[in-house]
Amino acid sequence: GPRMVEPDDPLVVNVVGRHKERENQDLQGEYHMIGMVHGRAAYRKPGTRTVIRYWPVADRWLIDREGVQESDVCNAYAEQGGARHPAVEELVWRVWESQHRQHIRDPEFLVTAAPGTIQVLGRASGKENWALNGEYKLIGLHQGKVAYQKAGKFKHAIRYWRVGDRWLIDLEGLRDVDICNAYADAQSTSYPGEIRLSWHIWDSTRQRHILDSSLCTLVTPSCIEVVGRESPKENMAMNGSYHLVGLHAGQPAYMKDDGSGHAIRYWPREERWLIDLDGLRDTEICNAYAEAGGTGAHMHPGHLNLVWHVWETSRGRHLTDPAVRSFVAPHSVRISGRDPYKENSTINGDYELVKIVEGKPSYKKVENDHVIRFWPAEERWIIDLEAGFHGGDVANAFADAKGAENPGNSELLWYVWETSRGRHVPDEDVIAEAIWLPQVDWSKVPGLD
Repeated sequence: GPRMVEPDDPLVVNVVGRHKERENQDLQGEYHMIGMVHGRAAYRKPGTRTVIRYWPVADRWLIDREGVQESDVCNAYAEQGGARHPAVEELVWRVWESQHRQHIRDPEFLVTAAPGTIQVLGRASGKENWALNGEYKLIGLHQGKVAYQKAGKFKHAIRYWRVGDRWLIDLEGLRDVDICNAYADAQSTSYPGEIRLSWHIWDSTRQRHILDSSLCTLVTPSCIEVVGRESPKENMAMNGSYHLVGLHAGQPAYMKDDGSGHAIRYWPREERWLIDLDGLRDTEICNAYAEAGGTGAHMHPGHLNLVWHVWETSRGRHLTDPAVRSFVAPHSVRISGRDPYKENSTINGDYELVKIVEGKPSYKKVENDHVIRFWPAEERWIIDLEAGFHGGDVANAFADAKGAENPGNSELLWYVWETSRGRHVPDEDVIAEAIWLPQVDWSKVPGLD
């Protein structure tokens, strides 16, 4: 009979480890569960047709650019070997290589349920080795477990060292030595982003690693956006971007980087997230709260399903405001590549996050009413240069969302209206790029200790 999704089937899996010069390296990325195929969970890479699916005839997991189809043609496969879902790190994947006309074994290629990003925080600013704070991205396997590295110019890495069963943070990167800037006993964790890990940091004056109980590694977004509180209501100042600043009451805490001190913090006694314009403090007094219940293993306040209750002085209590939403999304989206001599070239430009429309983030240019919004009837992202947020399905350009939760996805194929042809014409040159706010250097934010 039909199998239900099992509770331990991951909702998100990551494909990593393919060398960027090799064919099919673009199979890498995050895949989201889309349902069941042949009795096993199937996953799609948002913005594409590419899926990971089970093929029972050969008892294999396949990665297939053409989506869910009744075929064994694929870009990569692994012998299933009893795996209930594809994110089993022991699976060995074979990836298609045209020059060899066959699938070639790639021991670096990995499908994993480990999170795509890990935050390291809490090392005091200016202290020795405080450079290890920051965001690390999943890059592949190292000594048999997942490894993470900072994006950009740094080599900083978190890697596994099998001999002592430890996670190491190494500013010199992915190397096979036991020298490191910090270590934690792995305690059978499958990835290094667990709050319970105790980190010991190198102290050159004492020539040994010293426990630093304020350093922690966790899985949480680096920035959470709050939108939707409108005038003439009070507490409009709660809107804005909140950046990960540390732990408070055992959970991630967020703060604006403008020196206002506005914060989002956890209140354990009532299991609530609080928005507090007076900052990180130990009180239930707040400008707004949401019940934190059921936000899963990695608790954070950036879930669109949270319901916010905002303080109204005239009523002397908090009232539900369904327009207020907290979530994770790019702060802006840059559309580029439309030829300036073609019709509708003004779709190019930067669109800033403004509000939630149809349950998804929507964006608008600062200088005019050009917008990007979601159109649920056809599951499309729409660029509307004329009617703003009030238009219907009329669009200057659109892209089939294919599961993309926001329009800042470079995989999307945009169709642009051309009057001479009386239809929307695909334009491969148009790219939508997510622009995220940079990490905050808290030592430069005024009024913070």
